[in-house]
Amino acid sequence: MVLKINGMGCMHCVAKVTKAMENIGAEVVTCEIGKCEIKGQNDPDRIREAIEGAGFELISLE
Repeated sequence: MVLKINGMGCMHCVAKVTKAMENIGAEVVTCEIGKCEIKGQNDPDRIREAIEGAGFELISLE
């Protein structure tokens, strides 16, 4: 699943999103500015809550 995320501007942001995804049990395949690919967690509400809790906006899930 690929997440499109608004508000990520640096590698610190990438680290925050990675940590947020790991905290909900998702396996991070790749994470870069504006996009994160995960495996294992597929509850959109939980993913959105984690992203917003880290201070970012989830634009889409693909």
